[in-house]
Amino acid sequence: MDAALHKIAIVDATGSGKGKRRFTRDAIGAGSRSVYGVLEELGIEAKIFLAEDILEKGFPQRFSSLFISAMSMDKIAVKRVISSWRKNADGRVVIGGPISSELDSTLLSTQADIIVIGEGEKTIKELIEYDALRESTSIETLKKILGIGFFDSNGKVKINGFRKYSSREEFRAFQASTKCITDYPKYFSAKVYVECVRGCSNFKGTKLLLPDGRQCSDCGFCDSYCLEDRLKCPEGIPPGCGFCSVPNLFGPARSRTPDQVVKEIAKLLEKNVKRIILSAPDFLDFGRDNELGDNLLMNPYFPKANIKLIEELLSQIASIKNVSNGKAWIEVENIKAHLFTEEVAKILSKYLPGSSFSIGCETGSESHAIQLGRSSMPKETLRAVKIAHKYGLKAHVYFIHGLPGQTKQTATETVKLIHNLEPYIEKVTIYRFRPLPMSAFGDVPPPKPAVKNPISKMIADAANEVNFQKKTNLVGKKVRVILSEPNYREEGGAIANILDGGPMVAVENAKERIGEIVTVYIDKVITEKLVHGKIVE
Repeated sequence: MDAALHKIAIVDATGSGKGKRRFTRDAIGAGSRSVYGVLEELGIEAKIFLAEDILEKGFPQRFSSLFISAMSMDKIAVKRVISSWRKNADGRVVIGGPISSELDSTLLSTQADIIVIGEGEKTIKELIEYDALRESTSIETLKKILGIGFFDSNGKVKINGFRKYSSREEFRAFQASTKCITDYPKYFSAKVYVECVRGCSNFKGTKLLLPDGRQCSDCGFCDSYCLEDRLKCPEGIPPGCGFCSVPNLFGPARSRTPDQVVKEIAKLLEKNVKRIILSAPDFLDFGRDNELGDNLLMNPYFPKANIKLIEELLSQIASIKNVSNGKAWIEVENIKAHLFTEEVAKILSKYLPGSSFSIGCETGSESHAIQLGRSSMPKETLRAVKIAHKYGLKAHVYFIHGLPGQTKQTATETVKLIHNLEPYIEKVTIYRFRPLPMSAFGDVPPPKPAVKNPISKMIADAANEVNFQKKTNLVGKKVRVILSEPNYREEGGAIANILDGGPMVAVENAKERIGEIVTVYIDKVITEKLVHGKIVE
């Protein structure tokens, strides 16, 4: 492999849908930076682009190959990016990220050359080492690389054997790039995700009857500490909550070291990043795997949160200059309610005072939660947000409508819980269930939108009611925001993001201060997603 012959374009299409991001405009995930990190280690030149920028302007220069990171919802945008690529280039197109879990469908619908399934670092390294990005590379060579799919010489899709999940040591051996962060427009005001934990500790499974007749037989393998045993489910039901593919795609939870996370954050802040999200399916899994020796973390309850290591991590982050002087904002992405205790809340509030985090509750019905394979029950979510509120932390709670097993009774219980949560939370986020490939519910038909499903509408209406009240409650308050982009509907104005979460803010007379963190006085609600404010010094 001659690194000098490669120059790779990486397109981050995550959240781009049909071509333009609507809901994640201020987010930069860790996936594309991880891919760049592998190429950087191998001495290969690369550059990151957003899908929407490529679709608007095309590729600004020639590259030898194209890598695309995307989710299942982004297939249309991915197909359009590939079409743009092939107008002027003939290098191979490689797709990775959650979109690859659709296997044959991903290749057939996008007409990419190669898909990378699950964790990508080792696979990408082998693609380079085998010189497999050339059009002339033989099919026999591609067959040697685990964890990929491609078209064989007859035009049929060939999926190689899945690659084994990386060990804790292998996971820690790869480092996401920080150099490439400046490839992203508005990186200085975006939420930049730094991976702390990969994989999930919930290797339970759904107990619901699946469309093809499979159902949990209570064989006991779910409780095994042996990954091979857990994956021997006699019914072939993927591990984890029925609607989630993370355990199947990315395996048991593994943590990076505090030093790795802190060094990455420090380098990003040196490049003028101001918002860091400590990313994990469950941040409270951080360090739990360290306490199990050679065993894998597949039990969501034992051991308890590793308080010592979490405090070590957060104390080091808090001591970074731009964090300690208030020029950067740090928050946790997700936590599981059953691991959240007063001890955890004390540490978070000590080092990340006033910060927010998300809890996935999904349903307010305990019986429904058990059927889904949830590790945390609704009552534990209520307990957790009360603790968070007590310590000045701001919880955002997620629910999913249209889930398999949803009934009028489960929806009624969910509505009740949403209203019980209201005094203690900042926001409720509602999603419509989407069947994800490689999850237990991957073959379940998608439900109707809430507006066409009276039972789902009960949940959506409750969430909208709570969220509108929360926006109204902001009027008359001062909040810390980061000024992100010009407001083209108000001369001299800017659009800002509230640091600890909430609606967008239209800030008057702020266009010249984009990129700064300022305090804003909220004076009115404009729409359900936008409030208005003025800078106060």
